[in-house]
Amino acid sequence: MKITRIEIVALDQPHKGRLIFATGPTPAANNFILMKIHTDQGLVGIGSSYSFPDAPLLKSGVSREGAMVLMKDLAAMLIGEDPRRTHHLLNRLETAIGGWFSENWYVLGTFDCALYDLKGKIVDVPVYELLGGIQRERIPLEHIQSFLPTPEEAAEEAKRYIDAGFSSIKLHVNADPKNALARFRAMREALGAGIPIGVDMGMAYSLSGALKTIERLDEHDLNFVEQPLPAYDVEGQVLLRRKSRVPILADHGAMSVAEAYASIKSGAYDGAHCLLCRVGGVHRGVKWADLMDIAFVDYQICNQGNTIAAAIGAHFAVTRKKSDRFNDELGLFLYLHGTTDTASITDDIVRDPGFTIEGGELHSPRGPGLGVELDDAMVERYRSKTLDTIMVSRRM
Repeated sequence: MKITRIEIVALDQPHKGRLIFATGPTPAANNFILMKIHTDQGLVGIGSSYSFPDAPLLKSGVSREGAMVLMKDLAAMLIGEDPRRTHHLLNRLETAIGGWFSENWYVLGTFDCALYDLKGKIVDVPVYELLGGIQRERIPLEHIQSFLPTPEEAAEEAKRYIDAGFSSIKLHVNADPKNALARFRAMREALGAGIPIGVDMGMAYSLSGALKTIERLDEHDLNFVEQPLPAYDVEGQVLLRRKSRVPILADHGAMSVAEAYASIKSGAYDGAHCLLCRVGGVHRGVKWADLMDIAFVDYQICNQGNTIAAAIGAHFAVTRKKSDRFNDELGLFLYLHGTTDTASITDDIVRDPGFTIEGGELHSPRGPGLGVELDDAMVERYRSKTLDTIMVSRRM
């Protein structure tokens, strides 16, 4: 079996929900990339990962157009290759792009997703079987609370997701501690005691400011704090962890496998946040999570992007036997559709996402491969009017 051609399709799929991150704050981009890897036996692997921002955001400075050019060069390396050699091909791609830039891992994550989907279809099993099988049949989810400016908006959205069955909330806050406290307090009042609420500080604080704000927030029962200091301030992060009774989780402090290793060695965090497509996909995600397991560090699994990216995250997550101290965040793609469950999605590029979120839980995904069935009419509806589809069918 050989790979014969690879399609790289730009999609413009607008978010219905208001997904805004504290770091900026920057609205989620509507710019996606769909990849199809074709074989000489008619099987096709489907891949996607992150949405690409309209403007540089944190480490993600690459444009979607630039990412597609990189994908074109990498795709040429796969033409004529045996798609069953998944790890061999992914290692070749990783060696070709290298570097510390997270946007490279988003690109790799798209190939990773498509190659794992294709491998599952070739051997006629779900992707999770390629990773050792299911360990968790149902996963309780945490809702990542968008940065909505007013306390009332924040509380309303949080309550909507908790009422839908989600188990916990992570609130995005910014560098204004008064605003953070007002929104957290409003959310706590709306949800009552017993619902875990964490905050993502988005690297917006100094050591003293973070410690003071954490103490104020914890007066209302704070579950954890994610990335309060800039990722490069390792010494400050170590000191903050010593002084804070609230668990400190890494985000940008453990973005890649190498950074995860460094964060474990430094002892700067109580846990970590694994954004699967940002790590580089399943192949690198297994390495990332194994590091955490070996070091007895708790972690959350998250994925951001469209439903295809969510599907690969679901297959990965059900194979990990992990602590439930911090809930997984696998519903972020629901902002794209403005829903709290998969059954309510009516405007997607897939007819079947291959998995279900219902009652705030992710249910075991299906197969073969990802179990994703594309809706070709909807793909055409969202196909970019400004970027041409790239087709790679022979070595360059």
